Amino acid sequence: MTERDRKSGDRRPELTPEESALLEQLLYLTGREDRLSRTPLVAQEQIAGIRAVWPLLRAAASRALDLSARCDLLNRLLLALGVHPVSVNFFETVFGELDFSDTRALRERVQRFRALCMLEFGNFRYGYKRFRDGKDIAERWRRYFPSREDVTQRARELRSRLETAGLTQIAPSQLFSLGYLASEHAPAINGARKRLLAVITRALTDEVSDFSGLQAAATKEGVDDLTALLAKAGIPGTEELIYSDMPLFGGGKRTYSEILRTLEQNCVTVDEDAIRQARQDGLQNSRTYMALSDLDVYVATSMREPLHFTTNWAFVQSLFHQGDLAEWRLRYFDPTQAFLEDRIQKGLLECLMIKRARLTVYNAQEADTFGKDAEAGVTLAQRKPVIVYVARLFDHLEALRTLYAAIDEGARVDRDPFIQSLVEKGLLSEKGKQELLGPEKTKADVVKAVITANASEPLQKLSSGSVALELIRQGYDPQRARGNVVAFAVDRMQTLERRALTFRDAHPLSLQTSPIDGVARGVMVTRTVTATAEVVRGLFLGTLGYELVEDDWNWLLVDAVTRSPVRVVTKDPILTTAFWSENWTEV
Repeated sequence: MTERDRKSGDRRPELTPEESALLEQLLYLTGREDRLSRTPLVAQEQIAGIRAVWPLLRAAASRALDLSARCDLLNRLLLALGVHPVSVNFFETVFGELDFSDTRALRERVQRFRALCMLEFGNFRYGYKRFRDGKDIAERWRRYFPSREDVTQRARELRSRLETAGLTQIAPSQLFSLGYLASEHAPAINGARKRLLAVITRALTDEVSDFSGLQAAATKEGVDDLTALLAKAGIPGTEELIYSDMPLFGGGKRTYSEILRTLEQNCVTVDEDAIRQARQDGLQNSRTYMALSDLDVYVATSMREPLHFTTNWAFVQSLFHQGDLAEWRLRYFDPTQAFLEDRIQKGLLECLMIKRARLTVYNAQEADTFGKDAEAGVTLAQRKPVIVYVARLFDHLEALRTLYAAIDEGARVDRDPFIQSLVEKGLLSEKGKQELLGPEKTKADVVKAVITANASEPLQKLSSGSVALELIRQGYDPQRARGNVVAFAVDRMQTLERRALTFRDAHPLSLQTSPIDGVARGVMVTRTVTATAEVVRGLFLGTLGYELVEDDWNWLLVDAVTRSPVRVVTKDPILTTAFWSENWTEV
């Protein structure tokens, strides 16, 4: 044998780029991504078997092979990799009529299956082990990736349900009566409503057509600070006084006098008899909720001040009755309509509602409360979705929309790229950049700095009344501003943006491992009522959509609406082994 012959005989076959791409997807499919770091990817004796089967599977679609034959070819490849094969049901659900020569389509199907494994089990390899026999994969696949017929049927069922009987609607002007300090608050609220009624009567007589005219009417009635009076009165709909021409806030549908007439009807005084009646109605509502065994949504929120009852009532009404969810008859727990005199019993009722509900919507507001954050954690621990709504101030202003969009974009990257993107957008100076690059600075510090630098100017262009009414709409008493309403509003903006970032990026509760199955679940952070409704709708119909994002440390599954991480799988093999060596009891 010549030297040339010996060299030719020693030459070993290597995988083509196409074959390597195929094997990569098969390893991802089966939860064996750790093998991708091997060099070579497969042993020499495996290549011949792979090379014999792959051309047949690649041509299966053009040859119109049936599903059983395609599944058999895939299984021969899996066996060549030393992996257990799959059933025809598995193949049909995950791949269907896929043309395996389409690398992009193959990758999309594999990514979708990996998303399913994260959603159901929080583990790729275990997901493959559980699903490969095909027993229940079709049902669970449809839960998150339904057909058009599935979506239509689910929506039809939600529209055709019977309305919940036994609930008495308590007027929003009476809701503060459900607070434990209602009797103490009543004199101040009644006094404010009497004075406001006089202002509205004067405004109607003078036929005012805008907020400046209303302020003039207030001056004639001896009211120097109209917005403070509106906050004390605690009635809903006051934002229409300033947004009367903006469809976003319901404006343009009614004349200014019609808006005033509605507010006039809500300016009712509340005596002890009215408080007792409201509480009796709230007690009856609580009893009705106790009898509801199949609740759809639990609404979690804190109501520490009389104004909070009104703003939270407006949030609930807007979420369930004015947008995407209005056509559905969802059964939801409304905390603004329920009352129990004993706080411990109230807490037990809320625990019961969380247990029965399919998901929780948490109106987070600006301050941490142990009870409400705990409710989010308990919901996650029960393997249910949590939507955390953090309100956004002045998001109807174009200048602030640009700022908010930059903050949302930054929430998805590390601190330094976040800072650089703000500099490139002209929202942060080079000096500000250098101040924020210190090791002690966090993304929350970046958010605070960029709002400080950019929020005051757009607000200064508004009237003080406009700023104050926006604060009232979100549950803030403008009297807390102590004369500088713009500075107070900017401070509130910073607090809310940092709170949202905390939930999305760093909060211990943003990823919670259930003791039932060991799956790490995250909250979905929304910033508008519209987005909140979109997420609720997507969860109930199965149309939410997910994307698998890979970083240096983990695989994250983010939802398509809020881009929040709802599942995580770590890449650390030791942590993974230790984690799944625990006895997570699945029920």
